[in-house]
Amino acid sequence: MSNDPIRQVTFGDDEDDMWLYSRFIGELKRRVPQASSHVIGYSEKGEPIFGFVFGGGPVTVSLLAGAHADEPVGPNTLYRLILEMHANPDDFAPLFQRFRFLVIPHVNPDGDAANAPWITRWPGLISFITEMKRELPGRDIEFGYPNMRPENRTATGFWELEGPADIHFSLHGMQFSEGYLLLINDEWEDRSRGWRKQFDAAMRKEGLEPHDHDRGGEKGFKYMGPGFTSTPKGRAMKAFFLEKKDPETASRFHLSSMEFHLGCNPEALCVVTEFPLFKVRPSARNGVPENYLELKRELEKMGAKQRPKEDEVNRLVSRYDIQPLPLGKAMRLQRYSIRLAMKLADDYHGNSQK
Repeated sequence: MSNDPIRQVTFGDDEDDMWLYSRFIGELKRRVPQASSHVIGYSEKGEPIFGFVFGGGPVTVSLLAGAHADEPVGPNTLYRLILEMHANPDDFAPLFQRFRFLVIPHVNPDGDAANAPWITRWPGLISFITEMKRELPGRDIEFGYPNMRPENRTATGFWELEGPADIHFSLHGMQFSEGYLLLINDEWEDRSRGWRKQFDAAMRKEGLEPHDHDRGGEKGFKYMGPGFTSTPKGRAMKAFFLEKKDPETASRFHLSSMEFHLGCNPEALCVVTEFPLFKVRPSARNGVPENYLELKRELEKMGAKQRPKEDEVNRLVSRYDIQPLPLGKAMRLQRYSIRLAMKLADDYHGNSQK
């Protein structure tokens, strides 16, 4: 995939203007005739959910973002990518000959609106801490497939009509982390060993070390080495809480988008990107991200307050060396993750057909 047109998408580290869903809709209608034809369904509050199909190649790539609406980098990445694909189809023609893209840029527009107060103040840390809204199990769209919410039903219907996918990406992020974290489905652990080394080297060149967290298989997360773990599984989450004798919480977990796609195509490569909004000073590489875990405990205590004092937040910033990951850079890393995973799957499908 040398000379890949996806490299030519023109937004860089200096573009830190966070877009809201409403702004994307306005820009889409301005640039794309009959943009309403791309509406594939509606949210609980009646907001349109968009789905796009680009290209006609033999390898189908699903791109999804916004499942957790407090993680806006994924949607921003897909907003810009969609507008570029519409504006410059000739530049992407070689890519469209090899791949077919199914893109849902934001599956949770209601959540985007709920998080607008802090998104418009990005990268303000106090506004993020106090105004961030995240949906709990039973409302969490990522664990609601195939039909927990209208948003899940909309995405499922789109994928069933246009799929099955050979590669599925769910673009996510972490509020705070010590570096990059990439989640890959178990079926591709062996196939991706050399690929993971390449990814790690690229991230380190970007100044991003791995978020090294070995959870010991808890909730079904299998450790694949620093910076890598398996994709989340609703079935494993359910089993975890049943073992804790908490059937009520267990009942709130359904399939993840990755499990849904694997049910349609067991050979699919599924990837979850997890880049931080705010970086934390890395801990010793021992499978336990001590700084991240300590910060998380402090933030949980702080969360009981209506609004933390500025000096309290400044203390955390100094103690844990908290720094926002520039939006443009985060988007570029999301694109790099997509591109590299496409290369992995493209090579596999090419070899498997020989």
